Amino acid sequence: MSFSYLVKRIIQMLLTILVAVTVSFVLIRALPGDPAERFYGDPRIPEEVKQEIKAAFGLDKPVLIQYLSFLKQFFKGDLGVSYTYNRRVVGVVLERLPWTLLLTAVPTILGMIASLNLGVYIGCKRNSFVDRLVRYVAFALHSVPTFWFALLLVLLFSFKLGWFPLQGMIDPSARGFSSFVSLLRHAFLPWLVIFVVNVPGFAVYVRNMVISILNEEFIVTARAKGLTERQIRKRHILRNALGPLFSMLTLRIAGMLGGAVLIETIFSWKGMGLLVLEASRNSDYPLLQATIIITIISVIVANFLADVLQAGFDPRVRFE
Repeated sequence: MSFSYLVKRIIQMLLTILVAVTVSFVLIRALPGDPAERFYGDPRIPEEVKQEIKAAFGLDKPVLIQYLSFLKQFFKGDLGVSYTYNRRVVGVVLERLPWTLLLTAVPTILGMIASLNLGVYIGCKRNSFVDRLVRYVAFALHSVPTFWFALLLVLLFSFKLGWFPLQGMIDPSARGFSSFVSLLRHAFLPWLVIFVVNVPGFAVYVRNMVISILNEEFIVTARAKGLTERQIRKRHILRNALGPLFSMLTLRIAGMLGGAVLIETIFSWKGMGLLVLEASRNSDYPLLQATIIITIISVIVANFLADVLQAGFDPRVRFE
């Protein structure tokens, strides 16, 4: 990977972020409802007071002026003050972001490890019983809505059996090590949902990649040199499969930051997903804008890292 390509890719990433931020700013302000209405919902409030409230939040200015003011603050790392919390939205988002990362990163990384090993195995054992079984399960899970599967697990393991808590993240009374155990008990079911839903599909993806790798000339050469199947699997197949898999991993984790609304709602997990839902209900422009922008930037940066990782792990990829 050449230095000129890296610089070009960084410039493209920054321009993409700017365009995405602009689009999100426009779309959020196109939403119905007046964000200042929650402060003067009483119809008896005089019109002068309403205008003062709007002016305090900068909502009395034209959209273009609001956008330029927003860009100025954005480049300073300031995304405004939340109407709901009356705090800097960056602080509110940073409080919720680690919980969403915990919710999504752990099962996604474990799922990738399991998918890599399972996918390489069924790829090398093409059309075996295990290969067909994994593909059937992947197809079935792909057809099942994730929220339905999550509700089914809650009904069975929490409501019927009582093995796990119905909702929340940590018991309020838990202290010390017991709080860690409580966190694991609360996180187990959402982790299980994400893990089970993702592993078969990822394994099939790796399987198809392995089958294409097995047809490459360097595999034939390796066998002609007398390498065993285990050595070929470890030295050649795994290395060539790691690049695309890391690319998928980075994009998957970044995508889950913005796609965790359903899981967090079902399990009452106070992360980014519930924050987006709360901000949209309250017409909290700065908070909603901050969550969307941080999610967009995460996806764009993850895409950039995915390209770099693929170039590093896959010797066949060369960027000029």
